[in-house]
Amino acid sequence: MVSIRFVDASAREREQAAIRQLLVDADESFVPPLTGANRATVSRSDDEGGSTDIDGYVDRCVSRPLLGAFDGDDLVGFSSFHELTTADALEGYTPATHVEILIVDEGFRNRGIATRLYRALLEENVPASHRHPYVATKTWSTNHAHIAILEELSFECVERLPDDRKPGVDTVYYARHV
Repeated sequence: MVSIRFVDASAREREQAAIRQLLVDADESFVPPLTGANRATVSRSDDEGGSTDIDGYVDRCVSRPLLGAFDGDDLVGFSSFHELTTADALEGYTPATHVEILIVDEGFRNRGIATRLYRALLEENVPASHRHPYVATKTWSTNHAHIAILEELSFECVERLPDDRKPGVDTVYYARHV
């Protein structure tokens, strides 16, 4: 059975190789791909961003709070988040615990793991220093599985940036009060 737990700084260092592998495996699942040339043009809030290569994502995941999904001792998914204090797209929904990246290993998808990662944030299963009045994230408009999870958990679409990802694919911001 997969368990969800907060991963402290020393454990994030130990899980660095697993984090990297999950990012590499999921790279092309994102729109645009995490390492795609167009990734740098996707709109970002004031506190978001950084390098758009795998090393940059690994560094951010290891340096930020993380919830892990573990099958025994194996990391099979995670949610990397941080405090977002200002964001034009999230006006009225900050300060927020902003989920920057959420990945579940393809072999473990459709088991409710992503929903459980969000529930852990919403139900305050993280240290108090990482809890904020809102939880927020952004995704792309054709990421129907992710959007279904967010809507099931009563997140609201609070901003839509048309064609931000590519023609016909919008960036959509979701948020909710905890």
